[in-house]
Amino acid sequence: MKNIGGRLLVIKERSIYEMVMADTIDPERTNVNLPTTIHKLIIDKGTESETVSRTLLSAMTLFRPEYISNTVDCPKLIGLTIDLLSEISILEKEIKEYQFAEKTAADEYEERRNQKVSYKLPSVVSLESKCKTIFQKADHIEQTLMEIIVKFYPNLGLTKQSHFPNFHEKLQEKYGEADPFVEFIKKTVYFMQVIRELRNGFDHRLEHTKVFDFELQTDGNIISPTILLNHKKVKLERTSLSDFLEITTKNMLNIIELTFAYLAGKNVRTGGMPYQVRQIPDEKRRNKFVKFSFWTPIGEEGFYNQ
Repeated sequence: MKNIGGRLLVIKERSIYEMVMADTIDPERTNVNLPTTIHKLIIDKGTESETVSRTLLSAMTLFRPEYISNTVDCPKLIGLTIDLLSEISILEKEIKEYQFAEKTAADEYEERRNQKVSYKLPSVVSLESKCKTIFQKADHIEQTLMEIIVKFYPNLGLTKQSHFPNFHEKLQEKYGEADPFVEFIKKTVYFMQVIRELRNGFDHRLEHTKVFDFELQTDGNIISPTILLNHKKVKLERTSLSDFLEITTKNMLNIIELTFAYLAGKNVRTGGMPYQVRQIPDEKRRNKFVKFSFWTPIGEEGFYNQ
């Protein structure tokens, strides 16, 4: 159980609930039959989920008031991370549904071909609409992550509407080009720009963004759906849509996880014990997917504050 911004969350192995008290819903207690507590499902994933572990549980491990500068509102950060987790969970769900639809269409085509029945080209229904939803969610993740970043750096001239190219510029001004955090964010800029322009392209039906359904080639073979971005500032060569979506989920999780670790490491509370953010050795992890924590130089190998 965790009290996060006034919300009592129950984090289980396969789900996360919010426990709502009857007094919150009915302060005057006009309905005597109302249960004392009501469990509200927040997400159908819990501590055993890699996604939950690398986002919410990592944030709860790192964004703690005893380690982070007192200018940072840690409970607010956890609340935003719950929003972030919700967005990335929906993204994963939408991508899995698309991949299932693509595989189903391909399997049906192969079955018809083997039976030598009338020819029919496979297709994914509402392909553009599915892409629009997916890249909207991916873009929302960047926006929520930027909101978290702004909580750490309120004086950099960034807002939650800013994007990673802006963040990279401001971070470089603050820490210098050779700083590891700056170098990491620089590596993310291209991918984040691609996601941003794909979202804009599908939202506004722009010519530079195209998705192609199953296509028949001159040699008689069929190629699976592909995606192409030909924006003037950033380009994505025509590639498998399913493969790119798989990369999108992995990249988003990596970017969230490492950004959290760098944000915490750069904003350690000064004075007292010399804490550092370090990667937890596999054999010392309480949760196999939570990779980072604050480390304290206690004992021969130090202590990982998980």
